[in-house]
Amino acid sequence: MNSMKFIESKPSVFAQMVDKLRNKSEAELKMLYLRFFKKELENKWKTITKDANFNNTTEEDIIKAIQKNRYRN
Repeated sequence: MNSMKFIESKPSVFAQMVDKLRNKSEAELKMLYLRFFKKELENKWKTITKDANFNNTTEEDIIKAIQKNRYRN
C-alpha cells in the first residue's frame, strides 16, 4: 500500500517577520526601524550635515525645514 508522507512546511522567515510586525503600532514600527537601521541613519546624517553650519539655527527652524521638504504639496 502506498503511504504518503506529509511534509510539514513552516512559513518562510520573511512570513514569520511579517506576522510578528503585523500587530505593531506605528510608534513601535518606527522604533524598530530606528533600532535596526541605526548605523545607516547615522552615516546618512553625517553625510548630509558634513558641510552644514547650524550655529545660528534653532531646533524649531530645523524641524520646520525637514517638515517642509518631507511634506511638499
